[in-house]
Amino acid sequence: MLCLNAHGNILKTWQYCQRVKVLLIPSSYNGVKSLLTTQGFKLSSQPAKFYEKKSYTSVKLFESPRLSGHQILSFKNELSTLTDSAKIPLTKLPSIYAALSKWYLTLFVVMTMDAGYCLAPVAFDQSAFYIATVGTLLCSCCANTLNQIAEVEYDALMDRTRRRPLVRNLITPNHAFGFSVISGAAGFSILYGGVNLLTASLGLSTILLYATVYTPLKRVHWFNTWVGAVVGAIPPVMGWTAATGQISAGAFIFSGILYAWQFPHFYALAWRRRNDYARGNYQMLPLSHPQATKYVVVVHALSLWALCFAAPPTAVASWAFTWLSVPLNFWLTKDSFNFYREGNSRAAKKLYKCSLYYIVLLSAGLILDRKVLSKLNMSEHKDKIFEILSKTAPKETLF
Repeated sequence: MLCLNAHGNILKTWQYCQRVKVLLIPSSYNGVKSLLTTQGFKLSSQPAKFYEKKSYTSVKLFESPRLSGHQILSFKNELSTLTDSAKIPLTKLPSIYAALSKWYLTLFVVMTMDAGYCLAPVAFDQSAFYIATVGTLLCSCCANTLNQIAEVEYDALMDRTRRRPLVRNLITPNHAFGFSVISGAAGFSILYGGVNLLTASLGLSTILLYATVYTPLKRVHWFNTWVGAVVGAIPPVMGWTAATGQISAGAFIFSGILYAWQFPHFYALAWRRRNDYARGNYQMLPLSHPQATKYVVVVHALSLWALCFAAPPTAVASWAFTWLSVPLNFWLTKDSFNFYREGNSRAAKKLYKCSLYYIVLLSAGLILDRKVLSKLNMSEHKDKIFEILSKTAPKETLF
């Protein structure tokens, strides 16, 4: 249902099976008659009294013919202008902005940036940490909003996305674009002024890659997932650069883990949503190359072993983390191979759930090793060194 607004005399509109219905009182018909006529609307034979409200004596129900996604979007935008839908109640704006920002994805982006910051081999700066968090959050809000503006026509055709604010016309595209511009400008400025230029540049790159490369590529080629994985792997590097001011080998350990993890995670989801992506006219590997999808999942699951074992040589974590990662990698690899063999929705669902537990537990283990276990080991080494020196060196050199 598309509840556009309650302004004027148009009470409600909703969409089903590529058709649109408009409920209005007779006196308002003259105001939208030309619009409804242009789109081929006809007075519905369905009793409109079922939709009547107590404050109105009668209503009329008009129904459109089958419309394309573009026609539906065009109609909604024109109707929005006629009925002054830009007047959004202030109390609803926070929830609309959160939906435009894909709050669940933005939260994940912020968490991975924070993890990258915590892994950096420097003293923890609380103020810089919070500034980097806010700046990253705003950059993610900008990128996700631009993505929804570009895909609203296709989102209207998919079950997974048809409840988004722009599809339901809860906010105008211009308003959404203004929100994205302000968010992006504020995010870049905060990162540049409060952290450093390198981190701000990385934040800007995520916006540009996500909005101008990944988003249009989704309807052109299945390689879009690789571009999206690069975008998803940048936030941990941002955290590292926010803490150290530079990029070093250690910055790419958690970033690489996140990059490789996205393939089992996303393709397990996309496998179950193939029909939905087909309706939205998206080019996805599970649609065009299902067998190749299974290979990609297994290969990237195996690559996570190598990345976890590379953490100690790059001084990002100790060998304790590597051994902690073994059961998690074994779990993900096992479910990836099960998905490869079975190739059904049940195996995909199982792999998807496993991937969620995997990234949360592995991230926690990595930070625990860095901030707790490594300090304990360092303390033990200091005690041993001091004990050796106290036995061999003259007393006057120690005090």
